[in-house]
Amino acid sequence: MGDPALPFELRLTLRAGTVYYFVHRGLFSAEPHYFVVANPTPLTDSVLLLAVASSQVEKIRARRRGMPNATLVTVEPAAYAPFTKPTLIDCNMVFELPRSELVAKFGARELKFHPDLPSDIVRLVQAGILASPRVDMAHKKIIDPNYTPPP
Repeated sequence: MGDPALPFELRLTLRAGTVYYFVHRGLFSAEPHYFVVANPTPLTDSVLLLAVASSQVEKIRARRRGMPNATLVTVEPAAYAPFTKPTLIDCNMVFELPRSELVAKFGARELKFHPDLPSDIVRLVQAGILASPRVDMAHKKIIDPNYTPPP
């Protein structure tokens, strides 16, 4: 199953909740960030949808003031050991990563793997993406093909 162009290690580990650590050109920072795979079926979807995590909790909260609370998912280190301080996953900004770019980063060793995010937190991230007025409908449909916006 899945894309045969995907290296075995990626096929084995790629699922909702997979956490990668890398530099993404869509961020205004040259520093690597943690990215969470949000789509439920990333092996068969055309692109990966990634939510970014940041330990700059207050800065992100201030930037997202006015957004629904569900769109900011706080993760404590006790819930996810790779995060050494409280971390916020901003569900208002979803990055699209083509599979080819993931493969290129993997091949160039520009990608670090971390343990999967617990499934209850992944569900909060997915719900946060669906609740965000800033995420486009195409991305919401990848998260939940049956999604319809509230009236």
